[in-house]
Amino acid sequence: MRALRLGAALLALATPIALAGPFKYRDLGLPFPDTVAHALLFYALTLGAFAALPRSRAQEVAVSMIGVGIASELVQAMVGRQMSLQDLIGDGVGVALAYAPIAITRLRELARTHPHLTFAQIRRMDRRRGGPGLPAPAEEPVA
Repeated sequence: MRALRLGAALLALATPIALAGPFKYRDLGLPFPDTVAHALLFYALTLGAFAALPRSRAQEVAVSMIGVGIASELVQAMVGRQMSLQDLIGDGVGVALAYAPIAITRLRELARTHPHLTFAQIRRMDRRRGGPGLPAPAEEPVA
């Protein structure tokens, strides 16, 4: 776990250098557009953050990574590089691709443990939103 957190921290520290450094994207010679590179970078960053922060809520980690993307575009503008909405969209796509399996797994779990409730009812009962909390899942009869 310590090595995983160290690796995620190193990746997080290398990101500002990669995004605001003195080199240009075209100098890297990558075979895909800059927006795709942003999506790949933020996909990797988000997966690293999920792994390094197992006790944090995945949704909060994903929102934080979007904040990192916004901050990186602002930093690029401050150091004289081009600030790009396309790059920010690429950042968001990378975060969304990393978060999607977690969200789908959570929806599957809720549908399996509370099949009688609609998603709207589940949302209203969510403690994080001030609701009373979900009832305990029904016990399946032992055959």
